Amino acid sequence: MRFVETASRDFRNLKAGYCSWGEGLNFIIGPNGAGKTNLLESLNVISGWGPFGGGKIASLVSWTAPGPALLAASVDGERCFDVEAMISSRTTLRAGGERVKHAELRSRLPSLAFLPSDINLVEGAASVRRHFLDRLCALWIPVYARRLSEYRQLVRHRCALLRQNRSVRVTTIPFIKLGGWVRECRRRLVELLRETFLSEGPEILPLPISFELHPAIPLGASAYQTLEASLEAERERERYACRPLSGPHRDDLRFFCNGRPAALSLSRGQKRRLILRLILAAGRVIEGQMRLKPILLFDDLGAELDAEGRALAGRLLAGAGWQVFVTGTEIPFPDVSTAFCHRLPPSEV
Repeated sequence: MRFVETASRDFRNLKAGYCSWGEGLNFIIGPNGAGKTNLLESLNVISGWGPFGGGKIASLVSWTAPGPALLAASVDGERCFDVEAMISSRTTLRAGGERVKHAELRSRLPSLAFLPSDINLVEGAASVRRHFLDRLCALWIPVYARRLSEYRQLVRHRCALLRQNRSVRVTTIPFIKLGGWVRECRRRLVELLRETFLSEGPEILPLPISFELHPAIPLGASAYQTLEASLEAERERERYACRPLSGPHRDDLRFFCNGRPAALSLSRGQKRRLILRLILAAGRVIEGQMRLKPILLFDDLGAELDAEGRALAGRLLAGAGWQVFVTGTEIPFPDVSTAFCHRLPPSEV
């Protein structure tokens, strides 16, 4: 899939107008404060996601706007349709003239966004890595986001019962069913990522990298069985802690290099390369499972990559066969001559 043309009005600090885009690699270039990240964020929103960083929807509307912000896009590729988004305190989406839910739009227009803070995939908290897995699962399995939300509500309910020193038996079977389903989706995704990671972009980081979902599901067992067993084993500790100590809300995706934790073994530049390689693998998984080419959105990808790393990244992204957007204060991959360049003027704010 790809954006042919996009338009915006009253979206953050962007001037009202249209942008045309190339089929492959697209650079969004401009000085600090020009609105590069905001323009990238508008593509994220018009493809069915929310604000970067999980901010409030209302923050997307320009301070000086008398009404809602508007986004529109013409989409081409495996499917052709127009998309519209009206943003106020919430986002209303239309695709092909019909109102659609966010999950439905994401299933028709898959996109993945990656920000400078995503280096925390390697060195940050487990919640960052769970969020990464959940975004991919939400693209691959449209009902995933809803069922994950139901599971989180169940976790809160179980916490409330534990704090009140009441029986949690009524929540146990739904907890195992929903939690086991979420964990099984993540397990299948990690297996697909691992298979693709081995062949996707090894030259960007030629080191023995491995990763696994923790806690691991034993061979021959199901996610449901392991979750039920862990709940039983942690029953007394759970009552003292007043919160569930087992379940997908405590999962982690652990990275290793030569058998040691990657967060301790790799430099920041190598971590950035690892993330790029993981992103390429994720794109291939989404393309294979959804039969649609994903759109990749990168904010300041060239940061902390040396000249060799930038050259490799540019060559891999240009040859991926997808539409890719990369922001920067200057052209991040000067060796790529086929990229489309969109320049933003300095901000007047």
